[in-house]
Amino acid sequence: MLKRSLVIAAFALSACGGAEAPAPTSAANKPADNFLTQLQTDYPVTLSKIADNVWVHTTNYNLPGQSPIPVNGLVVVDGDDVILVDGAWGELATLSLLEKIKAETGKSVTKMIVTHHHMDRTAGVDVAEWQGIQVFTHPDTPALAARSGFPVPNTSVAALKDPGARTAIDSIELAYPGPGHAPDNLVVYIPSADILYAGCAVRGAGSKTLGNTDDAELATWAQSLQWMKATYPKTKTVVPGHGKGANLSLIDATLALISAETDAEDEAP
Repeated sequence: MLKRSLVIAAFALSACGGAEAPAPTSAANKPADNFLTQLQTDYPVTLSKIADNVWVHTTNYNLPGQSPIPVNGLVVVDGDDVILVDGAWGELATLSLLEKIKAETGKSVTKMIVTHHHMDRTAGVDVAEWQGIQVFTHPDTPALAARSGFPVPNTSVAALKDPGARTAIDSIELAYPGPGHAPDNLVVYIPSADILYAGCAVRGAGSKTLGNTDDAELATWAQSLQWMKATYPKTKTVVPGHGKGANLSLIDATLALISAETDAEDEAP
C-alpha cells in the first residue's frame, strides 16, 4: 500500500500554496500538470451519467495473471455537496477518480460513503480523509478493516449499527440491510431517481457465481436482499459493486445464486 506521505508529497504539487506565495507561473505548474496527466493515463476512470446529478464511476484493478476487475461506485451532486459512494481500488486510482469528478462536475468531493471494509472499498479512504472529505461507514467497518490489515476509516455512523437501520445524508438515504456479502455492507438509495446502489451485496448482471464469499453469511444475505426489495420497491436502477447494473432483477438473480450455493453446501458430504 502506498504510504500516505508519498501520496501527499506527489499530490501537493497541485494542491499546496500559501496566501503570501507568488502567483505560480506556467513553468511552475508544469510538474503538477504532468503528474495529473500521468495519473489519468495510468489510472483511467469512466463516469457514466445515469440520472440528473448521478454518475456511476468505474475503475479497473489489475491482479497478476487475471483479467482486470471492474470496480463501481456512485457520484451524487447534491447542492453544494458532491457525495462519493465508494472510492477506487487503490490510493492513486482514488486520486485519479477525485480529479475526474472535479473536472466533470466543477466541484470537489465533500463526502464519501464506504459501503464495507474490503480493500476494494477502503483502499482510497486515507486519500479522502487527507483531503478533508467527511467519511461515513458502518460502525463495525473500522475494526473489521483494521483486523484485515486494510486502510481504516477514522469515522463511522453509530445509528447504522442494527439491521434495518436507515439515515439521511443530504437528500440520499444510507441503510444497513444486515449482513450479506460482508457483515457490514451498506446500501445507498437516491429517492429522486429511484436508484439503489447495492454495492457488493448484489452481483452484476450475468454473474454466474457469488464471487468472494470469505466474509459472507448466506442465510442473512438472503434476508438482507429481501429487506432491500421490500424497503425500496420503486427502484428502477440497481448498481452493483462490480459488473453491469440493471433493475431489481439483480436482487432476484443474486438470491438464486445464494440458493444454489446453499443447496450445494447441504449436499456436500
